[in-house]
Amino acid sequence: MLRFTTCFLGLSVMLSTAVVTGDDKKLPPASTEKIDYAKHIAPILKKNCLRCHGEKRQRSEYRLDSREAAIKGGEIGMAIVVGDSAKSPLIRFVAGLDEEIEMPPSGDPLTPEQIGLLRAWIDQGLAWSEVADVADVEKPQEERATFEAHSGLVTSVAFAPGSTVLASAGGQTLPYRPGEVKLWDLAAGKEKASIDGHETIVWGLAFSHNGKMLATATYGKKVKLWNVADFTNTATLEGHKNWVTSVRFSPDDTLLATGSEDTTIKLWDVATGMEKATLEGHKGTVRALAFNSDGSLLASGSLDGTVKLWDPKTGEEKATLEGHKEGVFALAFGADDRLLATGSADTMVFIWEVATGKKFAELKGHTNWVVSLAFSRQGTLASGGYDSLVKLWDPMAGTEHKSFASHESAVWALAFSEDGATLASGSQDGTVKLWDASVAAAPRVRRTMRF
Repeated sequence: MLRFTTCFLGLSVMLSTAVVTGDDKKLPPASTEKIDYAKHIAPILKKNCLRCHGEKRQRSEYRLDSREAAIKGGEIGMAIVVGDSAKSPLIRFVAGLDEEIEMPPSGDPLTPEQIGLLRAWIDQGLAWSEVADVADVEKPQEERATFEAHSGLVTSVAFAPGSTVLASAGGQTLPYRPGEVKLWDLAAGKEKASIDGHETIVWGLAFSHNGKMLATATYGKKVKLWNVADFTNTATLEGHKNWVTSVRFSPDDTLLATGSEDTTIKLWDVATGMEKATLEGHKGTVRALAFNSDGSLLASGSLDGTVKLWDPKTGEEKATLEGHKEGVFALAFGADDRLLATGSADTMVFIWEVATGKKFAELKGHTNWVVSLAFSRQGTLASGGYDSLVKLWDPMAGTEHKSFASHESAVWALAFSEDGATLASGSQDGTVKLWDASVAAAPRVRRTMRF
């Protein structure tokens, strides 16, 4: 069945013809609590509604950041019938009573408890207490900035070496919509440039270690190399038989590794753009790649649930790490190359001893797929998941430092600044966020390392 993933009231034709009568028994019951707007309602609106219907954006000319605007409605008329939640289109659509409309369009649907609170709020008269800024309700102090310029999900983020520039990639998954790559000037706090020329969504990007090149991977089976100085396309690499999911430069910038839905890894000569080798062995999409610091190992994570270690000079498979119960979406080497972190759809983050190939620790905390990982040079590990959370970990102790819960949907991308003080995250909600990644020293758990 076709499902429309539009923001609330985003399809005016559909909603204007929606029938508000029906089987009200399917609606979660209204809460019996006395509703406090700031406590019960503002957090729900902030997390699920205000990105499309707040101060910065008003899909279908509808706003939900004031009582007057919420009652007034938008292009299609009234969305809330004060005193009667069962007849309010807002409630019927967030409850999923129309199978062709999914609201909110990304992230988890509202829980029956949340819908019950919204129903009680409407039934009790739509009380609206003063909140300084609904958009900032429960905003984490660690959140430094939010950039909103992508039209769809953000799939990848990367700091440019030796600069205050951050790159982000993404777009919409529709095959006829162009992909997006944006460069952000972090010192100025605004967009610096946009790189055009991608026919489809960009699933991965990486800067060369000298900061002179940028590689981008697309759904259109292509990898493009760009001159960072003037954003010209210097080469287009073609050879994969399906969409390219990830790209990584070797530490000396002579090789580019690419992973694909076709289950292979390709190694390219950066200087000539010629394919040097194809690494085969995975039985599912190769979703993540990482070189260790001296380029002697290339790690790959696959949706077949395995992680493989390769010798990029010879193409030899050195080891296969098994233990995840579902696909591996992300991996990252620790700064000293002794540890490798892997994240999976089984909700787990595993820490492996690279020298032995043995599991060192299991980090439990996410409640949905873990789809992004990043190590800082200082040893902090960051993880992002389909639960919309970003977590910081001490991998040696196996403990969680802190958790950020400001994104509205899956966190597909993470990257640390060179000094480890800032963490960038990219999400399916279309935003890029910057976080204060500083952590207090945590008590260490003594572990025996076999290196």
